[in-house]
Amino acid sequence: MPEWLERLRGRFTGDNSIRIIVILGAAGIALILLSGLLPKKNDAEREQESVSITEASADPDIYRIQLEERLTALLSQMEGVGQVTVMVTLGGSSEQIFAEEVKASRNQNGAQTESAPVLTRSGNAESALIAETKYPAVCGAAILCSGGSHAAVRERVTQAAAALLGIPAANIYVGKASGTVN
Repeated sequence: MPEWLERLRGRFTGDNSIRIIVILGAAGIALILLSGLLPKKNDAEREQESVSITEASADPDIYRIQLEERLTALLSQMEGVGQVTVMVTLGGSSEQIFAEEVKASRNQNGAQTESAPVLTRSGNAESALIAETKYPAVCGAAILCSGGSHAAVRERVTQAAAALLGIPAANIYVGKASGTVN
């Protein structure tokens, strides 16, 4: 058994162990009580955060930019690729699906269902709860890289982009970036 474990076991035997456990328990309770004193965000701050997160997540341009940045970061790490510039095209726009509350009832005429959007209240404002955001499909990509003059590099970049974006390789163009020497 390691030496540090033996020393720890020695400290927790006898009367000292009870004292240590009581002290640790009291410290834990004190931390829990102190956490209640921390400043809390008011409703306006929470509402502003949720609005900015919702708007950002529903914006197709932000989604496209994030895709381009992530793809650029990954491709630039591939051997032989070098510096990369990526442009992604999207088809359509984002679609938000709202949460619904469904009520089912039975009567003499059969079963009936009613659905209504789930509303959230923040201060004086009410808004529908977004259950899901469907992003537009990726249509194609153009990728320029330093190693784009080599067929093997073009093939690897095309295959990686097709796998990551979920589109056919025919919808991806890979070429050599201008101003690079290979």
